[in-house]
Amino acid sequence: MSDTEAMTASRNNPVAEILEALMTKHRLNQTALAQRSGVSQPAINRILRERTKAKHPRKETLQKIAAALGVTPGQLTGEEPIAIRTFAKGMVPFVQWENLTGSPLSGEPIQHSSLVICPVEHGDLTFALPVVGEAMTGEDGYREGDIIFIDPGAHHGHGKDVVVVKGQSAFFRRMVITPEGQFLKALNPSWPTPIIPLTNDAIVCGTIVFSGRVR
Repeated sequence: MSDTEAMTASRNNPVAEILEALMTKHRLNQTALAQRSGVSQPAINRILRERTKAKHPRKETLQKIAAALGVTPGQLTGEEPIAIRTFAKGMVPFVQWENLTGSPLSGEPIQHSSLVICPVEHGDLTFALPVVGEAMTGEDGYREGDIIFIDPGAHHGHGKDVVVVKGQSAFFRRMVITPEGQFLKALNPSWPTPIIPLTNDAIVCGTIVFSGRVR
């Protein structure tokens, strides 16, 4: 598997993931949400159970639940951006590499399949990615399948691991700053291109702030 090859996208239903996170935020169980929204408890339970089905609930159901939770129907389905601070416990979008086509700082929503909890302090635009490939394996590196948490607002200076988009490819490397310029370093000593220059056409999307430990 190449360094930029993406993992298979999750089939999770984003409505169930987002609804569960918002219920946690508002400290609502299914019965309480049913009373607040006017949607029956069995209907809410069915939405939460159907995590592997792509279909959405009826429009009227979405509108009632969204209104009760202070979001739009589009935010509830994952089709519109929703501020991370809306969620409890630092829930952040879990993104696939093929959906990372620009900087989250642009304000454009990133397609995501589910939400995961970031265990450290982070900004509102923070997102998570799976580690794919072997370029960043090593003594101080990562394992394939790890989840990395990326904060676009965090400082990305010398020695920080950053996610970069360049053209149609996305990858992460360790930033190295020298008098000669800025470079991106692979942590795998056997990687065929151990260090490359950070060119003007590359977009630094954010700094990795956690992956099993604080970074």
